[in-house]
Amino acid sequence: MFCQPAPRRPLAAKRYIYRMPDVSDTQYNATPARDASAARSHASGNFFPPGLSVRAIRPTDNEAVRALFIQGQNEIAAGSDNIKLRISVKEYTDSCLHEDMERPSVHYSKPGRKFWVLESQERKIVAMCALDDHLSEPGIGLLRRLVVAPQFRRKGVARLLVQRTEQYAMKQGRPGIRLFTSELQPGARALYESLGYKLRSTGKFGPITVFEYEKPFRS
Repeated sequence: MFCQPAPRRPLAAKRYIYRMPDVSDTQYNATPARDASAARSHASGNFFPPGLSVRAIRPTDNEAVRALFIQGQNEIAAGSDNIKLRISVKEYTDSCLHEDMERPSVHYSKPGRKFWVLESQERKIVAMCALDDHLSEPGIGLLRRLVVAPQFRRKGVARLLVQRTEQYAMKQGRPGIRLFTSELQPGARALYESLGYKLRSTGKFGPITVFEYEKPFRS
């Protein structure tokens, strides 16, 4: 994902991009008859696939979260044959690891922010998503850090994490959410558009085309 823009910088400025991996927009539908653990998940309000549980980030998760973020970034870079694009992705990744991803449990512990991790039965973090503040427009939420490990894609995990983020933002009284993705992540763009996000603007991070999406909440 590409980072939160610096205050009062134009969209074309570096660090205005936000990374979203190529994830599926397939909805997961569990049924109690098929899986007893799915029934327990539904009863508890957790609609994630059986064996997965969502919770807030802890300080002990920082290393694993950073590793999953880097894995996602490396996948994006590897998907392009353009060396300049690969270099730009690496520059972005390095900058994020010195910003909110340096100690995500600290950054997202402030009021109004939230960082969710999805944990497997083996207590391994396999997906994550965060809600941050939009620096240039107070009140607007910024959806960030959506990453799903390859083996857990096409199960509706990304969609469910985005929906959870939206629900949290609405409970806070935020008027809407924005996010940033790029030309290197067509799957992410398809997911957001299927969830009702509309293209707001385009910009550049070096040679990479960046897309800003938004989704206002109805009052």
